Amino acid sequence: MEETAISFRLATLKDGEQLADLRWRLQTGDERSVDVSERILFTDCFARLFAADEMHDYTHWVANVQERLVAVMSVKVVRQLPTPQRLQGSWGYLTNCYVLPEYRNRGIGRKLLEHVKNWSESQGCSLLIVWPSDGSYSFYRRFGFERGTDPLVFSLNLDT
Repeated sequence: MEETAISFRLATLKDGEQLADLRWRLQTGDERSVDVSERILFTDCFARLFAADEMHDYTHWVANVQERLVAVMSVKVVRQLPTPQRLQGSWGYLTNCYVLPEYRNRGIGRKLLEHVKNWSESQGCSLLIVWPSDGSYSFYRRFGFERGTDPLVFSLNLDT
């Protein structure tokens, strides 16, 4: 594969359809034998929500090669309630982390995560939290993520 310039940037409204496609591929494990109508329904819905700014509480970072999005990482900044020690605080929920298979193992995920980390620090986040897939633990560990004390979780059993 010929080396081409890769740029890293915040997603813009024109990226909606490509973001939808990357999200679909992440959630289906790049499975090609899925119902085409389901894929179209999902990607149309996602792109419509993105264009209408219904996902305004997420910031999407992308890697771009010749106008094609090849990777994405999304961050939701969660504001913390003030304390006497810290009047303003926040942390970041890192999600939707995906690199197209043909672009993996080329340092794109690492560079994209570096942009996300720097941006999160500029937003005042004191930490980033990610729920990695089984196959991505080593990636996050190499970047300095550590398994912390898990929070208590109460499942609401929502099927949607």
